[in-house]
Amino acid sequence: MTELALVSLLAAALYALPPSAHALILALGIATGMPHGATDLLTERGSISRPALLYYGVGILLLGALWWWAPAWALGVFLVLSMLHFGSEDAAAESGTALFVHETLVRGILVVLAPSIFHEAEVLRLFGLLAESSWAGPTWSLGLAGAQTLWIFLTFTLFGHYAIRATQWRRVVYVFAQILVLVAVFRLLQPLTAFVAYFVGGHSLHSARKIWPVLKAHRIKVWGATAFTFVVAAGVFWATGGSALDDRLIRTAFISLSLFAVPHGIWRTAEVLRDRLARG
Repeated sequence: MTELALVSLLAAALYALPPSAHALILALGIATGMPHGATDLLTERGSISRPALLYYGVGILLLGALWWWAPAWALGVFLVLSMLHFGSEDAAAESGTALFVHETLVRGILVVLAPSIFHEAEVLRLFGLLAESSWAGPTWSLGLAGAQTLWIFLTFTLFGHYAIRATQWRRVVYVFAQILVLVAVFRLLQPLTAFVAYFVGGHSLHSARKIWPVLKAHRIKVWGATAFTFVVAAGVFWATGGSALDDRLIRTAFISLSLFAVPHGIWRTAEVLRDRLARG
């Protein structure tokens, strides 16, 4: 319930900000996201994990090369992994496997699909900027219509799935209240603002509950790892760029964040799946 209230309050607060506050909104998202991602580099004893550090280093290099040589493919990889990561993290961990996969798909698709439906022109411009080629056309229109139909079908059947599997109707109501609030947030706010409201108030807070012992016990190292990621991201930002300052800011900030977000998404999704397999 805390996540639901915080997302709503953040959305209302961000809605009141002027368009010129985009940099502040982006900074809020980065400042919230980095600490929970930085725990990937720590072991249970608080030391830096060399395998994790190596994994992030290799992942950043490979993804950076993909953005350089095939930006459209890099964007596609980012979108698919984002759906899997957000969906699997936000779905109820205590659910059975079939219900967990079902909810993962509904939640993950929503985060990418809703901005594309409600703000199609802006999203197409962003995707074109990132991919360095236009995504507009018949294929996009058919894909978007198909994804929308699929999501509506999955959402309606999820209600029935939850009604059968859940032991309390309160849980069913809560899940669908979250989905409805997110739909409203993505409808009323611009894509960046809506995503930050969801990411800060929903996803990051939900993830922080799971890793709070690590955040609390090793906060100095967490902040140190966070500072390190900021330095690397800043280096990537200043080393790349485009012809126009606005486009350069958007593209380099997005790519810099993706260099950490994609390895983190793979890492966390693998942990979620590993935990589920361990529980049988």
